[in-house]
Amino acid sequence: MGSSSDEESRSDVSYNHGHAQNTPLLPFRSWSPTALKETFFASSPKSFAWPIRLPFPHRVRRRYLLLAVILLVTFSSVPMLLSPTPDTRSLQTVPIPSPLNPPLPSADETEPESFEDIASEDALPIYLRPETYLEGPAATVHFRDSLRNDTGYLTSFLSAGFTNDQITIGNLIYLSMITGRIPIIPPFTSYIDGAASPLPFSEIFDVPRMALGTNTPILEWHMVKDVDRAHAEHAKDEIGCWNIWEVDNLQSDGPRGSYSPILLTLDVSYTRAPSSVKLLPGYEHDSHSTFWALAKLAFPEGRAEVLAKPDEHPTRPSGTNSVILPPDEQLVCYDYLYYICALEPFEFDKDYSPMWRDVMVHAHWTEALAELARGYLRRLFRLPDTATIPPFIAIHARRGDFLGWCGDVPKEDCFAPLGVFARRVREVQEEIRLRHGVYVHHVIMTGDEKDPLWWDAVEERGWLRIDHAGERTAEQYGNWYPVVLDAVVQSMAIGFVGTDRSTFSIMGRRRVSDWNRGAVRMVKWGYVGADDH
Repeated sequence: MGSSSDEESRSDVSYNHGHAQNTPLLPFRSWSPTALKETFFASSPKSFAWPIRLPFPHRVRRRYLLLAVILLVTFSSVPMLLSPTPDTRSLQTVPIPSPLNPPLPSADETEPESFEDIASEDALPIYLRPETYLEGPAATVHFRDSLRNDTGYLTSFLSAGFTNDQITIGNLIYLSMITGRIPIIPPFTSYIDGAASPLPFSEIFDVPRMALGTNTPILEWHMVKDVDRAHAEHAKDEIGCWNIWEVDNLQSDGPRGSYSPILLTLDVSYTRAPSSVKLLPGYEHDSHSTFWALAKLAFPEGRAEVLAKPDEHPTRPSGTNSVILPPDEQLVCYDYLYYICALEPFEFDKDYSPMWRDVMVHAHWTEALAELARGYLRRLFRLPDTATIPPFIAIHARRGDFLGWCGDVPKEDCFAPLGVFARRVREVQEEIRLRHGVYVHHVIMTGDEKDPLWWDAVEERGWLRIDHAGERTAEQYGNWYPVVLDAVVQSMAIGFVGTDRSTFSIMGRRRVSDWNRGAVRMVKWGYVGADDH
């Protein structure tokens, strides 16, 4: 669930070593959204200037000062003398808030932090609205016709499963934030079964709320380019992008493959990034770059430094028209941004992760999607349409495609048995009881196991399961929605037990912990007793 193969993509297009990659540079300062924001708001007032002192003698000034202090103390005491004095009993009944032990939220209010309702882009301040950074109200056949000449943008492509692509988008937005550019997000395309239509980011995530939470304007490709018309008219846009996959993966001989450029009708010419972008130089078992190593390429001086050495950083001809283009300066483009970190590989599993803390923690579901999930939960609990959904614990058991990681270990020895999940559930129940004073007995299992006998064992424990086949989820809403709704349901839990090393579980754990103040655990696997305490 929510994952796909990470095999390398290979290209049969040869390098071109002789092209001189020199292009004029635009003024970077004018691209900053911060600078644009400043144009819409008055600058701070000038510093206050003290008036010239009156020519009074020192003794007279001292007397006036003493008199002013006496008058100030006298008038400030009047409200205290006039107000009634509370007795001891009234003082004892004043409730004292306890922020360390807040009330337990139900699934209807799994986001306890107050937040102004942002219904649409129109409710956003002008510097966060998408139209502020577009030339016209409608997307154009050629994306450059939609971009403002005084604005810089940043994009990348998707090439994994649903959850890993979310992480890629989070990295894309964070990289945009630190480079002062506007992110342009591609739609989800790499559904695990390859049988789903492209899914716009804003169909499932509340983008206006995310823009307000991150204080960053967010664009999507459908706002910039009319893809349907481009395909109908066979109109392709040529663009130069950075090839970082080949640098970070020593066994690769080309950029990361992706369906995104095909969908967006882009003819991409890739330039090899400098070796300095690789986090662990010479280490073949890791594919990570750092945010700032890639950010450097988005600034004029860093870009010029690389392009000054075309022999070390060759540019590949594009796949369709065989054009040779340096990395675009206005729309900075990278082939793949999943493997990025600030400090260490896969740090999105860490509590300090800037991608999560500054970006994806603000990626809440749309209200329509959240309400759809509440309907599923009410039917699962056999509640009326308007009933409050009780607190529950969600489990995510990742099994199906992880079998390839088991090696020679038999499946039932490799994957954690249900008894291990049950032990972690009990721990979560106890932590919720101590933290919130409530015992939660509802448990919902989500997972990608296909064996009906395994699901029968889940039901024997009294755990519930959303029946997507019975609900006809895919038929009604599309092939993405069984996976999407599982993620939404998990995020509404007050407790969560996930599968170690599953990004789907990691994101579920993050949401339950940070959105709901929930108790969370991760189950280890790979051999018998892997999760023993």
